[in-house]
Amino acid sequence: MFSLQKLFCRDEKFFDLIEALAESSSSSVKTLAQFLLHQGDLTSVDGIVQKRRQSKELSDEIAHQLCVSFITPFEREDIEALTSSLTKISKTSEKFISQYFLFKEAIEHDDFKKQSELLELSAELLLEMVKKLRRSPNVEEIKEMNSKLLNYEAESDRIMLIFMQELFTKADTSMINLLANKNLQELQEKLTERFRDAGNIVFRIVLKYS
Repeated sequence: MFSLQKLFCRDEKFFDLIEALAESSSSSVKTLAQFLLHQGDLTSVDGIVQKRRQSKELSDEIAHQLCVSFITPFEREDIEALTSSLTKISKTSEKFISQYFLFKEAIEHDDFKKQSELLELSAELLLEMVKKLRRSPNVEEIKEMNSKLLNYEAESDRIMLIFMQELFTKADTSMINLLANKNLQELQEKLTERFRDAGNIVFRIVLKYS
């Protein structure tokens, strides 16, 4: 079985494209997190939409390169899986912001701050993990980073459950408020799942080629 290190000298364009895709997806989530943390303006929405389009273009280019390239840094199935998981991150970010403005009048902005901090941390950590693929990373190092990513997901889920329990027990909570928060909390949960999936794929790749 070939190692990542042996393949580095053969073809760098896939690493360049995957890192660019991770940068784009990470940036879309960090923009969303900053919007939720500081109640940003509509320019944040434009930035998220642009990153979503950029991610789609990079995903298409990776798919094209897989069709025309004989040599790839690791198995095509792994490249496709990682590409898909990274693309879904920016897609979910765009979906969240569109739903946020749909329900804007029925929610409290501060309801999403705690999880937004975790989203930003997850985005930074996943990007670092993806960038390490180029440099023949240590398995234990990536395992530790992936465990931290899973901890962020678990903490985000815990915050969501507490928030929804409190919301359901409030006597003055309206149906539209319940619906709005349920939809947005589920989308925020979906984002943390996207990070989990991508992190697991990175760990699997490193483990396979170590």
